[in-house]
Amino acid sequence: MDLEDYRKEIDRVNTEIVDAVSRRMNVVEEIGEYKKQNGMEIKDEGREEVVKDQFEKLFEKEDLPREKGRELAELLIDTAVDLQEEDM
Repeated sequence: MDLEDYRKEIDRVNTEIVDAVSRRMNVVEEIGEYKKQNGMEIKDEGREEVVKDQFEKLFEKEDLPREKGRELAELLIDTAVDLQEEDM
């Protein structure tokens, strides 16, 4: 493969990542609606910690830096909270 082929592969993977994030945010919206209907708080620090730990382990499994997994989880959580706050 040449550089352009690699870049096309990166572009394809980027599309997959955005599709996955979009699917995740669709579920987040459903969770937000559930919380709203049941008078629940948006933030759940216990659950957030579980997700951060999960990402650390998933990154480690793929020989990626654990701390970057945690950072990605934090970004996704912040995005989810923002989305739910907008809906409430």
